[in-house]
Amino acid sequence: MNSIRLLVSLLAPLAPMCVSSVALAEAFHLEPAIADPSILGSLAQQSEGAPAADAPTTPAEPALAYGSADTLDLEFTLGPCFDFDGTTIGVLDVGVHWFVADGVSFGAFVEGLVIDADANDSWGFGLGLLARWHFVREEKYSLFIEGGAGFAGFSDDFPSGGTDYDFTPRAALGATYALGGGARLVGKVGWFHVSNAQTGPNNPGLDSLSVGIGLSFPLGR
Repeated sequence: MNSIRLLVSLLAPLAPMCVSSVALAEAFHLEPAIADPSILGSLAQQSEGAPAADAPTTPAEPALAYGSADTLDLEFTLGPCFDFDGTTIGVLDVGVHWFVADGVSFGAFVEGLVIDADANDSWGFGLGLLARWHFVREEKYSLFIEGGAGFAGFSDDFPSGGTDYDFTPRAALGATYALGGGARLVGKVGWFHVSNAQTGPNNPGLDSLSVGIGLSFPLGR
């Protein structure tokens, strides 16, 4: 009995504190926390070192259409010129074309020439300027007209009876065809003239039908 009295006397002061705690809990309506699954999932990802969302990427610029303004092309063409009177000229051109406007280019070229003529054979080197207009431009092909002029020196007088230097004006109608990777097949048919433009004692001159085929490659812008 003495032990029970002693225990009661020790617990008696705690009773008011218990009552106060219950009253506070009821006053504030305390409830156990309920876990939000979405919050828990987000916290789990962060704790596992989940990568952050990718930053938005800038879309790539579309490729420029062939012949767009301010683009450059490197071109190689090879072909014969026939005067239908016993003379054939083989011409190899290497040129760079700058498109100053959509479909319109100005170019500079160097060329090698080999002459097969009844009177005499010779060879020469030249350079010149060329203007070209692609009046039809499609994704796979284009049609163009061109005109230009050059100057060439030869190993012998050409045409026979003339001088060993000549002017070489020309004009042609041609087409290009896309091969892939920016490369294009180039073909053209036109007129090719050789004469000294009355700068020598004699000016025999020569007019010929020219045929050329080659390749062009983009150099960027």
